[in-house]
Amino acid sequence: MTTILEALRTLAIGVSLCAVGGCGSAGPLAAGPAIGSEVEQFVQLVNEHRRSIGCAGLEWSGAVARVAQAHSEDMLSRGFFDHRNPSGQSPGDRLRAAGILWTGWAENIAYGRPTAQSALDAWLDSPGHRSNIDNCSLTRHGVGLAGTHWTHVFLRP
Repeated sequence: MTTILEALRTLAIGVSLCAVGGCGSAGPLAAGPAIGSEVEQFVQLVNEHRRSIGCAGLEWSGAVARVAQAHSEDMLSRGFFDHRNPSGQSPGDRLRAAGILWTGWAENIAYGRPTAQSALDAWLDSPGHRSNIDNCSLTRHGVGLAGTHWTHVFLRP
């Protein structure tokens, strides 16, 4: 069975990466290989929610997803749960290190949520996390999942 990271790496081959001036569009998830059923389900659910409150759906970015996936894997492997990793890097630092340009970002993390629906429900029940999801000015995103460590990175190019 293909891991999510392997699928994200495969997806990255066919998408535009961030360059000077902003991130390129990865297009809809259906345009690339499957990236994992829970991540795909999450993307569908979060975009349905955003449309229900009058925001556009979030545009998938393979480059942002790789940053999110790496953070989820890092939390799992080094046994921490925080937006800052033990090396002190913030989400903005990780995006910059990946060469991703932005004018704004946000990050939601969750642990112990086995399904897309349970992760989304937890974030929607938390005012701070919900404000990230409901922020219509954040237009691109990527999701990482390692074990039950979720990372959802939002971006305003």
